[in-house]
Amino acid sequence: MKNINATIIAAMLMLICGTVHAQSAQQQRLTNHVYFLASDSLRGRDAGSTDAAKAAAYIAQQFEGIGIEPYFEGGWYQGFEYAGRSCKNVVGIIHGADTALRHELIVIGAHYDHLGVGRNGKIYNGADDNASGTATIIEMARILKDKPLKRSVMIAAFDAEEKGLHGSAALAKQLDVGNVKLMMSIDMVGWLHKGKALQLNGAATIVDGKTLLNQTARRMQLKVDVSSFETSLLTATDTRSFAKKNVPTLAVTTGLKSPYHKPEDDAELIDYEGLDQITNYLAEVTEQLANAPSLQASGRIAPVHSGSRRAFSIGPTASVVNGRIAFPDAAFDGRSRYGFEVGMVAQLRLIKHYLSFEAKVLYAHHNAKLPDANNLYNSYLPYHQEAVMVPAGLLLRMADEFGIDLYCGLGGYYGRVLKASISGQSMAAISTNQYGLVWSIGMELGRFRLGGEWRHQLNPLFVGDGMPNAKHRTAVFNVGWMF
Repeated sequence: MKNINATIIAAMLMLICGTVHAQSAQQQRLTNHVYFLASDSLRGRDAGSTDAAKAAAYIAQQFEGIGIEPYFEGGWYQGFEYAGRSCKNVVGIIHGADTALRHELIVIGAHYDHLGVGRNGKIYNGADDNASGTATIIEMARILKDKPLKRSVMIAAFDAEEKGLHGSAALAKQLDVGNVKLMMSIDMVGWLHKGKALQLNGAATIVDGKTLLNQTARRMQLKVDVSSFETSLLTATDTRSFAKKNVPTLAVTTGLKSPYHKPEDDAELIDYEGLDQITNYLAEVTEQLANAPSLQASGRIAPVHSGSRRAFSIGPTASVVNGRIAFPDAAFDGRSRYGFEVGMVAQLRLIKHYLSFEAKVLYAHHNAKLPDANNLYNSYLPYHQEAVMVPAGLLLRMADEFGIDLYCGLGGYYGRVLKASISGQSMAAISTNQYGLVWSIGMELGRFRLGGEWRHQLNPLFVGDGMPNAKHRTAVFNVGWMF
């Protein structure tokens, strides 16, 4: 019996040691990849540079050693031009085995370029951004190479992402995107220890996406934060060119905790144990998607990626207001103070994306400083006004390639004063009905709005004999969300 127990214990120890060894081997490879790609010798992998070319050659060598095949007939590289630079993506393929499904593609991508050397001579090594994602797709290729996959899996390392997502755009342009069932972008996944969870943005673009991602994470004991769509305003990912062609997309990251876009983003700061977990998890998710009987797009695209615009939209808005009361006919003037506005904004598009009518209904809490009649040039009294404001006008619009809708507008406003006071004392000699002109500029990204307004009152602020000619001058900074 003792011999049997000893044999069982020895076998269990061998199994455990073998598992630890396998995990450690992958983690060590991930470490090696990041340390090479983020080394000073590659000088930040600036897009189209000889240093980026060295990184591309390393990735191609890894793909070849793993045993996956080049996607393009000419070899591993897809060349493209950016600002006079010759850039290149590195693209491999793992062919699916199912004759009915092998033409369907799951694209796994990560950019390998970074910012190069700064003007101060410091190297921006980009360990998290995005040597971490590049290392992940290399090891995902190694795992998936030996899996029985029904659909084909493309592994793509992109150049010139930092210059404006040009590498992924070049690939999306050349592929038959009708065959692409999902595009997954892996960007900055090296700080799980600080990010606390792996962020997966875009799960609602595929049917049952959230269920698959959450169930797999629970089984593999990885904390994930799954969201329906990408909503980031300032950190567009390589998913964009695919999403704008109605391809389901998934943006994967551990967040913005690392010193990204700084010289301090170095290899020794990466959480390699977390990177190992993420690699295994994403490979498992990809395998399930590649073998799913049906992999269907939900038909839903993030507003940040959608080229369509609703004819009518409405939503809440809030503003910080800097108000001043001017005296055009006098040698003295008022001083500005801050206030606020809250309310609703509605918009009706008149001519496609180019012209729209907009109106707001706002509760306005305005403040200013009036010259003290006893010391017109050196002393000021606090003025307070509460009103219902209704600005309205036409907006001229222009959408750029990033999906940002820029606008400028001209219109008017009407205000109904509810209460006005000077130094806390009610003021009766205030025009109850106020009106004027409005100039506006701003931007919309998806449903989010950010803008500014300048309001110029036309009718007098004060009424009655002997009252000075005074007008509101108001600068408004507003944010909003359109439904």
